[in-house]
Parts: sequence; C-alpha cells; structure tokens
Amino acid sequence: MNYLWEAVIQAGSQGIPEENLYFCVPEVFSAYMEISNVFLNQNGLEPEQSIEINPYYRFFEIFKDLYQPDYQQGNELRGSLTNLIVHQLAGNDVLSGMTKEEYYKKLLLQDIELGRNGALAKEIIFLFDIEEQQIILSGMLRQYQTGCSVDIFREMMGALIPDHIVYHNNERSSEILIYIGRKREEQLEKKLQFLISGFLDMAGNVDIYYEYHFGIIGVGETMMIDEIALC
Repeated sequence: MNYLWEAVIQAGSQGIPEENLYFCVPEVFSAYMEISNVFLNQNGLEPEQSIEINPYYRFFEIFKDLYQPDYQQGNELRGSLTNLIVHQLAGNDVLSGMTKEEYYKKLLLQDIELGRNGALAKEIIFLFDIEEQQIILSGMLRQYQTGCSVDIFREMMGALIPDHIVYHNNERSSEILIYIGRKREEQLEKKLQFLISGFLDMAGNVDIYYEYHFGIIGVGETMMIDEIALC
C-alpha cells in the first residue's frame, strides 16, 4: 500500500470499518512515499491501525501551515484534525477512481444496510462475505435493467451456493426445482431464501431438496434406494 485510497480499499476488503483507521503524521517520514508502513511489503491491516503518512506528498497546500516546525502547541487537536482531513481526502480518492457500476453498487449496499430492500435482505446480506456481496450487487444491477431472470438466478446460485443443481421446467415456466447436495442448515436456508426472493418472480413455484436428489424416471443415478427424495 503506497497511497491513501489503497488503505481504504484494503480496509473494505477485510471488513474493517473506515473509522477504525487513524491517519497520523510521524516525526520522520519518507519524502518518496505517501504511506510509510513499518514493513514495505505489508499487504493487510489490523482491525484498528494507525497509518503514518507524508502529508506533503500530494497535499502540500493543505498541510503546509498545519505542521510548521516551530509550532509545538495543540498537538492532540492537530492530530485529530489531520485524521479528519485525511479521511475526507482518502474518500475522495476512492470515489474518483470508481466506475459508475461500482458507485451504484455502493449505493445499493447502503440501501440494503438501511433496510430499504426489506428486513430479510438487511439481515441476510451479512451472511455473505465481501466478495460474495459484490457478486450479489452486480446481479441486482443487471436485474434492474432486465427484470427478474432465471438466468441471473442461476448465475447467483453458481457463484454463491456450491454443490447444487437448478432444474427449470420448460413446459411449466413457473416451476423450478433446486437440489442442494448438502445437509439442511439454517444459514444455508437463509441464503437460499434471500436469492429466491431477490432474483426470482415469486409468482413461480420453487421446491428445494437437500442432501438426497429427487427421482427422475429414466435417470438411474437419481433412482437409488434409500438415496432418493420423493416429489
């Protein structure tokens, strides 16, 4: 990490709240780097971490009068003010480098966290990790453009729920069967409920089978005694 925006993005990828980062100006810092890490090859952040910066690397005009060598009073206030300013500058950095899609995804996630997409979405979104949330948000954006789609639902299932098969009845378009090759458990059920309610037309009929596959006449692998779910 060499720049402010890298620290903010790294914190987001680790699930660390941005307010847990404290930007400070050390007595000695490198003239050639914006962030002065203790270890130059440091890739991760601590849950609460002080990050030493060179305020003159890009923001000399902002900090030139705040850190005059002969000004030694009000160090605590000056440190707090520096931290607030740098957080704003880092946030501006991140936004300026975002694509339109990334910006929309950030707004979508904020809406979900505030409960604007319903209590179910607010509760369950945090069962998914950061990368999985980004997959869901991308799917939601495509859905807003094209409407509910079995194809988008299949993509979400493929990316987020391992060991599954989705069957779509071509003759009865409203009927969908889902096989999950795992035992039934609460967290998995909640994730499936979230994906079904978010990406499928609820006018349809969705049946879920856990662990044991339902029988399909003519397919021997699904007609094993004691290893079949009747439907």
